[in-house]
Amino acid sequence: MNAFQTSLARPVTWLGCLLLMTFVSEAKISTGNPTLDVQLVWGTNDDASSDPNHKPLEAPLAKKLGMFKWKNYFTVKQQKVALAGDGAKKVRLSKRCEIDVKHLDGGRYEINVYGEGKHVRKITEKITKEDSLVIAGDDKNDCGWFILIREIK
Repeated sequence: MNAFQTSLARPVTWLGCLLLMTFVSEAKISTGNPTLDVQLVWGTNDDASSDPNHKPLEAPLAKKLGMFKWKNYFTVKQQKVALAGDGAKKVRLSKRCEIDVKHLDGGRYEINVYGEGKHVRKITEKITKEDSLVIAGDDKNDCGWFILIREIK
């Protein structure tokens, strides 16, 4: 190898190592443990919630729920849920509502919904920062409940 080839090989080798390190770092970031934003929301045609602790849902999210029949939406509870590994995590959203969340592969999640201790629904769906999941159901007094889930990390 002449001096020109040797001097050219060093930067190319360093560039290759740098690219490999970047690729490995990106792979670690994308396969990290996700964090979800989970909200329990109450839908009603009443102007105010019967519970003063409920706050009006943020306008962009309320607009997203505009396809449903209710005029007003209130946040009952909102929390961040950090998932570790592939184990399921229980999330209590109210006295009557609880979910189990399990991260699967490829951005998919398995969500089991429990109402008053009884299994109500199982959903397997892809959830991303852009594509949130909305789980909904009717309740008494012409009201409805919603569980909004989106990935934040």
